[in-house]
Amino acid sequence: MWIDALPEGYTGSVGAPDDLSDMAALIARGEAESTGSAHTTIDTLRTILGDSEIDTTADVVTVSAPDGTIVGAAIFNNRSPFVGSWTTATVDPDHLGHGIGGAILDWAEHKASAAIDRAPDGARVTMIVGANERNERARRLYLSRGFTVDRYFLEMEIALDRAIDVAPVPEGIRLRTLGADEPLDRLASAVDASFRDHFGYTESDPAINVARWNQWRTSELWDDSLVWLAEAGDSIVGVNVGLAWNAARTDQGYVATLGVLPPWRGRGLARCLLTTSFEEYRRRGMASVSLHVDADSLTGATRLYRGVGMVEVQTEMDFIRELRAGEDLTTR
Repeated sequence: MWIDALPEGYTGSVGAPDDLSDMAALIARGEAESTGSAHTTIDTLRTILGDSEIDTTADVVTVSAPDGTIVGAAIFNNRSPFVGSWTTATVDPDHLGHGIGGAILDWAEHKASAAIDRAPDGARVTMIVGANERNERARRLYLSRGFTVDRYFLEMEIALDRAIDVAPVPEGIRLRTLGADEPLDRLASAVDASFRDHFGYTESDPAINVARWNQWRTSELWDDSLVWLAEAGDSIVGVNVGLAWNAARTDQGYVATLGVLPPWRGRGLARCLLTTSFEEYRRRGMASVSLHVDADSLTGATRLYRGVGMVEVQTEMDFIRELRAGEDLTTR
């Protein structure tokens, strides 16, 4: 068992702690060590763990040092249709090199292997883990366990130290923000439709998608007035979901989701949505805005972001291991 692989004096526990403050602080320390800045807060951790497909009694583990301090943690996320589980893990920088990361990976590998039969018959099943490009220790661990580098994702930023050149709204489209009591089912449907040709997309239950968006709406980061909807007739054809600030970085706005439905691409709508949000963040006094994007975006998103003045500040790496061969149900 993974607990038996922990160093002497360390203990492992399955299930999220009732008080998330220590776990959130640990994850933030790990982020600061590998990226130079922390992002996770109690609120963002609570929001993530509130996902309807995460069982907080079974899909979370923590590791405690002999003095009881939480020094390791992981979250296992295996969304339907269960063809590509994702595990995020953190070890306290002061407790690296003792085998804690390896023990946590043992737990995740067992979880992923035990869930193979949940995937559709004949489907390829994979296990995915991630690490910042600067995290050489994590890279070595994953490669030693048979993982290979699958994809790179960029964090990009733009400084808001000057007025933004806001692109015009394309002809035939109306731009508005989300109503305070407006249901999120149309937003969820539009996001799903706009991401079908993006790397890693898999078909999922619409009701689960709506529940996930409603969960994020409970976050202190959510602000209906930062969610832009582009409409043509009665249809949403583009969306930009901005968060009030970037988690622990309260002086930075964050674009969580930007998508345009395929028939409406090539008209400048994505640039319009993006620059509109930049100018609103600038008006609110934010110093910068950031977002994350697939480095080899199948829709050319990185060209758009560079074209409006964004620059790359971090690179995240996805590592993948095939657990069962078969038909790949993800967009690649």
